[in-house]
Amino acid sequence: MSYVVWTLIALVAYAFMTTILKMSLRTIPPEAAVIFTNVMLVVMAVLWAIYRGVKVTEQMGLNQPTLLLVVAGLLLGVGVISLYMALSRGPASIVAPLFGMNLALVAVLGFVVLREPLNVERVAGIFLAAGAVFLLTR
Repeated sequence: MSYVVWTLIALVAYAFMTTILKMSLRTIPPEAAVIFTNVMLVVMAVLWAIYRGVKVTEQMGLNQPTLLLVVAGLLLGVGVISLYMALSRGPASIVAPLFGMNLALVAVLGFVVLREPLNVERVAGIFLAAGAVFLLTR
């Protein structure tokens, strides 16, 4: 499958996950919810790696890519815990669009850090995304 199809699957899954998560956080503390959902994530990831025949331990070492994964994992932990806390305290219709601004930030980081191509349309897209979030959170 192309990266676009995978992206669309992720988009739909995250939209429904956020809505369902908000419903569960009405009675379940975010600390319990983050542990439960991420244990499920780890189980699914292990099964996926087994299905695809990837030997995970052979991919890791004392090198820069593994260090980057460690940093990414720590940042993911901070982001997920923060998202769960925000959803437990605020309306999903505001939390999710604000959280979604990470996509515009990733685009900026892609231009600056990863040296991905930058053009007028992409810059306009970032500003439009920011405008959309501004309007959605009013």
